Amino acid sequence: MYWERVTEEIFVFTSDRYALVNSVAVLTEEGVVVVDALPFPDEARQIAAFLDARGRGRFHSLILTHYHMDHVYGLFAFPDHLDVFAHELCRQKLLEVGELSLAEARKADPVFDEVRLRFPTITFTTGEMVVDAGDTTLRLIHMPGHTADNIGVFLEQERILFTGDSVMAIPIIADGDWRQELETLQRIKDLAPETIVQGHGEVILRGEIKTVLDRYIKYLKCVEDQARKVLKKGAARDTIWEIPLEACGLERVPLGIASHQLHVANIMAVYDTLKAEQAER
Repeated sequence: MYWERVTEEIFVFTSDRYALVNSVAVLTEEGVVVVDALPFPDEARQIAAFLDARGRGRFHSLILTHYHMDHVYGLFAFPDHLDVFAHELCRQKLLEVGELSLAEARKADPVFDEVRLRFPTITFTTGEMVVDAGDTTLRLIHMPGHTADNIGVFLEQERILFTGDSVMAIPIIADGDWRQELETLQRIKDLAPETIVQGHGEVILRGEIKTVLDRYIKYLKCVEDQARKVLKKGAARDTIWEIPLEACGLERVPLGIASHQLHVANIMAVYDTLKAEQAER
């Protein structure tokens, strides 16, 4: 795990053990606000201890961008009394699949035995929610696409946006909706942040944001185009494995060996949706 300082008050922690997933901390006059957590218990405890020292033992709250376990598990390392903010769909999904998923993770690796799920305690269902932490105001904005429950956290004064997995090194929509993701990426462009902290991958700085977001939009449109071509040809679904990530303008480097699998899962998800819609006509 490594960390970097985005501003004097904002820290980003990145796992070097799982897909460059990020956790963010904001130091406010009312205590530390933590957005997401790294999945491995030892990493989560290191972050909690670091922030406990930096914040002089004062934590304000936790924010969860979505229900996926690589963002959820490490929340157990933070004080029990803290509220957890999230979208209501996040709470529902964790209640539905959280314990089962954790049980499976424990079977695969006993390192997760000490993890205890934290469920959202304050949620919203439409539009936005504002979290007031004294000198810092955080806008929680529904940004579906990667998942139905994904939210972003916008520090409007600083023009810094934590996107959850609505922005990541390779857009992933297999558990979501690519049409919603395209709308979310355009909305992020309209917000005009000066810094973006992705759910996975490097911090995106002001001069790069438009270029990166346009690349991700172009990628998703290419994914749809590739799915439509396979469907139109009547080719077997498995032929999607032959379509390289590079054909849609991205490289495998950011997420390594998993990149092609994630890319194929994207095309298959769009293909399945299009096929189902075709059958309904």
